[in-house]
Amino acid sequence: MIEWIKYDEQSREIESHVNHIVTDGRVVLIAQHMHLGSDIGYGWKCHESILGWVTHWAKINLPVGGTGE
Repeated sequence: MIEWIKYDEQSREIESHVNHIVTDGRVVLIAQHMHLGSDIGYGWKCHESILGWVTHWAKINLPVGGTGE
């Protein structure tokens, strides 16, 4: 089960430049949280696109050891 976290634009506890799952409840993507410039501040980026619609995010939690479980 994915543990979604409500996105707080003021929070700096999100690990930056690391892939996370993001959503607005309709679209789900892999994105990274980072500083986007002094005029924008922090936010989400997927490839070269800035995502202004993210409402929730989650850490990617894959099984360890390649067992598929």
